[in-house]
Amino acid sequence: MVSTGKHPQNCSNATGHVCKCGNCGGSQHGWEGWVTLAREPEQTRLAKRDSILKKLAKWCSPKRKKTRNQPAREASMDLMRLDAAEWLARNAAGAAHTPPPPQRKRPERTAGDSPEGRRPDAETSDNAERLGAMNVSDSETYAVSAAATDIPTPPDVVDQVNVIAKAMTEDIWQEIVESLPGSPDEVRAIRLQLADHGWCDLLIGFVLVLEKFGKAVDTVPDKAKRLIVEAIRGSSKQEKRPQLDEVVVGMIVDKAWGAFKVAAAAHSPLFGLLTGDELLRNLRMLAVFICPAPEKHEEVRNHAVDPLVKDACGYVSTEAKEWLAQQFDQWVEGVEQQVERNGAGESGRATEAPVANLSPK
Repeated sequence: MVSTGKHPQNCSNATGHVCKCGNCGGSQHGWEGWVTLAREPEQTRLAKRDSILKKLAKWCSPKRKKTRNQPAREASMDLMRLDAAEWLARNAAGAAHTPPPPQRKRPERTAGDSPEGRRPDAETSDNAERLGAMNVSDSETYAVSAAATDIPTPPDVVDQVNVIAKAMTEDIWQEIVESLPGSPDEVRAIRLQLADHGWCDLLIGFVLVLEKFGKAVDTVPDKAKRLIVEAIRGSSKQEKRPQLDEVVVGMIVDKAWGAFKVAAAAHSPLFGLLTGDELLRNLRMLAVFICPAPEKHEEVRNHAVDPLVKDACGYVSTEAKEWLAQQFDQWVEGVEQQVERNGAGESGRATEAPVANLSPK
């Protein structure tokens, strides 16, 4: 099965929590839709938030005996992903003072559920004033102009995720397809199994490497590639991906590692001006965006969702944290501690943790 060079938009903008796209092998699943959403008018994101909250109200209705269920878990993860896109929108160039979404009244809950009326609080800008706008297609022009003016300005936060996503997935996919071993049927099986959380596992592998070795990837030993291979092969999803053997995974990691190191070269305006925290944030957001179903993927929840939820920069709203805590034991204690720490206050609702600015000073 040879790539057609065309990719269906229903995969790029996927809203379902499954990917069976052999065309891209999951390399373009979902992330483009979430990143593009950060560039859409605020009203578009508000409409999506309304849609997600309606699903949560439906599946967590007091009339239901079980408010923990698969549709509610999916919707709570989509709300978390929407918050990440909303954060990108507010912190992109020129959006430093964009107000957060209007606060909404929460649906009624059964006894023991989270308090009503929790709403996302405003986050501060991640030093947005220093960021410059850049379209992905204009990256070369940007590099030339930046060098000519000698102004060290990285692309804005939306383009940071976009450029990394394109370099590490879309740009290397055709080369990967042409290098896959086996008969046409075997290649097709590999592509379909890659779509089964293969790319989010790859990104989590990169997250683990950066956590271990830091941002200076030019000094990271090649043995780091082995850690990424082990992250994929040791994933909770690997049991259903027998075609992703040592040879196939090693080849994919080689190509992704090469693309990553090229992008991270000293002359690159993207990587050269990002802090380690910013680079990790981008990789984690991309892992969450590209993952077909974070609610079913332990590694993505532990190494991408959880750090974003707990980060003081406010990538995830109080509202989304409460929905996540209602659906996953993993976040119950954190939300309860935050409520206890902040107290109900006069308004009767907890507030967000103080926002910290991780951008370089």
